[in-house]
Amino acid sequence: MSLGAYEDLVHELTRLDADTTASTAQATRQLERRRETLREARSDLDEQTMQLAELCARLRATTPDLHPEPAAGDDADAALTQAREALREAESARIATVRAGQRPTLLPKAHHVLRELLIYGSCMIASLVGQLIYLAATGGGGEAAVSVSVLPPVLATIVGYVLVGVANRPRLPLLDRSGKPIKTVVPHNPRLGVTLAVCTMALVIYFAFFA
Repeated sequence: MSLGAYEDLVHELTRLDADTTASTAQATRQLERRRETLREARSDLDEQTMQLAELCARLRATTPDLHPEPAAGDDADAALTQAREALREAESARIATVRAGQRPTLLPKAHHVLRELLIYGSCMIASLVGQLIYLAATGGGGEAAVSVSVLPPVLATIVGYVLVGVANRPRLPLLDRSGKPIKTVVPHNPRLGVTLAVCTMALVIYFAFFA
């Protein structure tokens, strides 16, 4: 082998060694970047999971298990993919939990008039049952019958008004675009309660004095 060929061979080996070293360093940097991204994803996942757990505890709901199972071996790409999927699931679950908490407590998907009718109606039925029991025991008539015909429906309306406020109030406040709470306007519709109370009074008066 001539001296020139030998020098060319040494130069080629040196170049190959430098390329190998550069490739190894680049692969190491890429792996470290992936691991750093994975650590950030897992940190974000832990934060999302903690927020979700706090929301579920506040709403008395079951907290889903969103921690991904560890990837087999030391595959950073697979672990990063699992962490990103779990992070998306955690974000979706948190948004869904917040939206559920921002709905009314009773019958969250129903119209507020239906809730109010149910609550006021239940109060009036309870009042009517008590009034009829009293009339059956006393025989009706007299000033006491007038008081019994009027006062229980009035009290039932007040109780219904309070219960409607509780049932229509969301468990979590609504937020604006900047994340600040918005003052919640809770519908009460007292005219519905008064209307049902008047009907109850009329019915009891009929049974007390005319039936």
